[in-house]
Amino acid sequence: MTKKIPSSILVSIYLALGITGVYLGLEPLFNLVESSIIYQGLIFFFISFLILVVALEWVVFRRLKNLQSVNQREIKKLKDLETYRREFLGEVSHELKTPIFAIQGFIHTLIDGAMNDDRVKVKFLKKAMKNADRLSNLVEDLLIITQAESGEMEMKIRKFPIYDMARDVVDMLEYKFTKKNRNISCKIISKVQEEAMVLADRERIQQVLTNLIDNAVKYGSVDGDVKIILEPKEEKILISVEDTGPGIEKQHLDKIFRRFYRVDKSRSRDKGGTGLGLSICKHLIKMHGEQIYVESEPGKGTRFSFTLKKA
Repeated sequence: MTKKIPSSILVSIYLALGITGVYLGLEPLFNLVESSIIYQGLIFFFISFLILVVALEWVVFRRLKNLQSVNQREIKKLKDLETYRREFLGEVSHELKTPIFAIQGFIHTLIDGAMNDDRVKVKFLKKAMKNADRLSNLVEDLLIITQAESGEMEMKIRKFPIYDMARDVVDMLEYKFTKKNRNISCKIISKVQEEAMVLADRERIQQVLTNLIDNAVKYGSVDGDVKIILEPKEEKILISVEDTGPGIEKQHLDKIFRRFYRVDKSRSRDKGGTGLGLSICKHLIKMHGEQIYVESEPGKGTRFSFTLKKA
């Protein structure tokens, strides 16, 4: 429990009384008239008291109060970090446990005799590989988010054409638009010149856009539309990824960027998500001094948007 700093007025009274006592004790040296000792003592006490209050309040006590305030902030910060550490370890343990147990189960089943059945063997090996891939993706995402949150991630800020980068991401993810009976239309709507340049870390922004488009494909309608919209906004360019999926209910919107947060936990895991994609996006955009936003309405799709500085 933090100790309360004593009042500067109270301390000043004690010190002024002490100084006045010393002054009166030295009375013979000042040749004071006996009748004026009390009067002189009161004046000396009052003057000493005023000087001490000002000195203590403005020099000593203000610094002590500032120091106490800093200590309280540091203590709160340490408590928050401890809480964050416990929550993070709990979340990571929970997320790692699922694929590890699945891999163990498939391998034990194969060792216990399923190896002799070629059909079962291939099926279980594929499932084990799927969970191993998920585990690998989870570890990779954990490394990225840890570097981002600790400030250890290096940023290579340079100018590049945002339209070209968006086109590259769409081309890279094109196979997903028709995967698993999907018939998704993806297009870039540019309201800025195609040669428009932004100032950012290209690799990190490409990762953000990849995560957002991948989410739009995973959780959007199987025959819906995904739009990447580039539009000017004052001295910046607004980049949005919009889908025509089922949307997100209002109570989830302020939690959507939290680590491991899933609107529909079972469906998200089935689709192979690590639960860290949006959290990574938030941190990477924040490292650019920008913010990422989400707008959604059930039944009408979702739109994620962020800004980047024009070069």
